[in-house]
Amino acid sequence: MGSLVNILAFIALAAAAILLVIGPILRWALEASGGAVIMQALTLASQYCLLAAIAIPGWFFVQGKGKGWKIAYFIFLAVYIAGTILGMTLGI
Repeated sequence: MGSLVNILAFIALAAAAILLVIGPILRWALEASGGAVIMQALTLASQYCLLAAIAIPGWFFVQGKGKGWKIAYFIFLAVYIAGTILGMTLGI
């Protein structure tokens, strides 16, 4: 399980770094050719790799804790997922 989290964390870090550095150029090139959906897909994939990389260890942290910790975990998880979906659809 640890290696899966490490791989997801690395993918999220790599995707975020690439998107930050070449994102503006890539966004301009893809919008000029009508491929803005590709940019959104890359961003969404990096955000969900990051989610998996932080959600799995987060669950292991709250697993032995009380019900309040678990409820807070699922609330934060739902807010993150909803925020990424709304961010992608509304361009926030």
